[in-house]
Amino acid sequence: MSGTGRDHTFQEIRVRALHTQDFEFKELTDTRAHGDFAGHDRRLEEIAREAAARAASETELVLAPPVAALTEMSLVFDDGDEDLLEDARANAADGAYGLALELLAEYLQAHPEHQEGRYLRAYCLFRLDGEQQSEALRILRPLRTEDVPEELRGRIRELRRELRRRLTPPEIAAYTEKVRSDPLGAQARLQAYLELAPEEGTASHLLALAQAQAGSLEIALDTAERGAAEADVDRDRVAGLARSLRLALLAPHAAPAVSAFKTGDPDRARRELLRMDPRWRRSVVLDDFDAYLALLISSPGPQGSPPAPRVSAERAEDLYSLIAEDDGRQASMLMQTGRAEQAERLLAHVLALLPRFAWLNFLYAACLYRLRRDPDRAAACAELARADRTLTQAGELLEAIRSWQEAIVINPAVEEYLTAMETVRDGVSVDLLAALRQRLTALERRLPELKAAARTDGGARVVQEFGQAIADRLREIDDAMVVGGLHEKYDRVLSSVQGGITDAAQADRLDGSLAALAGEIKNVRRNARDGARGQLDELTSLVTQRRGELEEVKGAVQVSDLVGRFNELAQQGRYANPYLTRAKLTTILQEAQKLNRRRNRLDARSRELLNQLIGTLSRTLR
Repeated sequence: MSGTGRDHTFQEIRVRALHTQDFEFKELTDTRAHGDFAGHDRRLEEIAREAAARAASETELVLAPPVAALTEMSLVFDDGDEDLLEDARANAADGAYGLALELLAEYLQAHPEHQEGRYLRAYCLFRLDGEQQSEALRILRPLRTEDVPEELRGRIRELRRELRRRLTPPEIAAYTEKVRSDPLGAQARLQAYLELAPEEGTASHLLALAQAQAGSLEIALDTAERGAAEADVDRDRVAGLARSLRLALLAPHAAPAVSAFKTGDPDRARRELLRMDPRWRRSVVLDDFDAYLALLISSPGPQGSPPAPRVSAERAEDLYSLIAEDDGRQASMLMQTGRAEQAERLLAHVLALLPRFAWLNFLYAACLYRLRRDPDRAAACAELARADRTLTQAGELLEAIRSWQEAIVINPAVEEYLTAMETVRDGVSVDLLAALRQRLTALERRLPELKAAARTDGGARVVQEFGQAIADRLREIDDAMVVGGLHEKYDRVLSSVQGGITDAAQADRLDGSLAALAGEIKNVRRNARDGARGQLDELTSLVTQRRGELEEVKGAVQVSDLVGRFNELAQQGRYANPYLTRAKLTTILQEAQKLNRRRNRLDARSRELLNQLIGTLSRTLR
């Protein structure tokens, strides 16, 4: 008989560490970087697709034919030609657009400024489709700005909108196709179309970009400003371009004042503004700059935290761009060429002067993230940058920084968990389990800290899974420690007979100990969880097996004892008292017969010896 080894296998470890998200800093392709208008070529195909998609998504207007009710819109009194106009209206209503045009040509020859007549002519040309669409738009162009009765104005607006819906996408596509081979010709065609359809901000935006790219910033600014004033499509985009162009033109003239500001001398910066050419000095952004310099002189604020400009957010953005746009572009270039350390130093200096400039905050957050430095500052900068809707990557960057922040706190705890679990990979003991329990309990106490550190949904899930894994392991350890204690008790019981069992009394004592252990295992099993029950059942099977083996050993010892007593009497021979000897032999026979009734618990050799003993005793006592 011997003891048994035992293993405890924990459930598969399903704890994962957080992976910091990748963030790829992209070159800013909008026109906020006012000195770089190379986005023209880059955006041609994109803008063409957008224009086509927008046209496809807009519902075609169902334009009602002109009716007699428009008669009252005429600004010309009846002079004998009204029949021509009436007939033109009737033919247009019936779909006879060619005949209506003939009547209108005769009528407009006498009354060329008649507004309804011009509208009717454009309407008929629109209905005839084909190349007449552009002519219809040309006819309606002056009516857009004339003093027109309200109902007629609504009809003109609807007809122009439908004409533009049809004509703008092919014009943009033609420009896209031609601009690389014949840029001047392409620009001239687009400009001619803009004269007919100044509402098309997309066309104004493209033309102004091309003019700026060619170096004609003042012409480009004029195009963009007119587009921003008249556009009802892409107004925000062309207005943003106009602001950037205006700043690009001002920047060289304001450079001395900006330089003085950056060196911490607001007084000198104001003097430099006074020295500027009046043509350039008369600007809202420079007035705001001067007011801000005066504010800094009178109320500088605490070190590193200057006051905010007392202007609207849009004007503040222009002021920041005038001062630090070039620094931002330089930092962007440094980061894209692998010189993040230099970019960080540059941005830190400029942000101390303009801490609320969203674009610089975005760049600084991206720089700190790349350097894996100061995650809390990086998150604060990205949060501020996200408020600027033009910074389309700010949300993605903030998400990446938040995952980095939580990983810094959560991953070491996960690593500690995995390291702790390695201590029981090759086997367990009660001492190892107690040490593991202590380490996991310490990690469990850190869970509130880890939950507070989670800043993303993914981080919260990892912490939740981590907490569940710790709780599961602690339950398993509790079960394993109970099972391990019973195993150790089992080993101690068996160790008492390592030298072998020499008599029945020793076997009885061992059986009693095993029976008590079996009862204890049974009691523990009632409250055990499923994972521990299987191990307790295995231990119960071992105890039962040992008790069965013990029965055989005890039987063999008893048989051996009976045989020994018989042999001892046999050796006494003729010197023994015959009556006493017979009584002793009878007692041995009775015990042998009693033991034989439980012969199924004896091994084969013991049964054979017992049979021989019973036979010999029976013959001797006859």
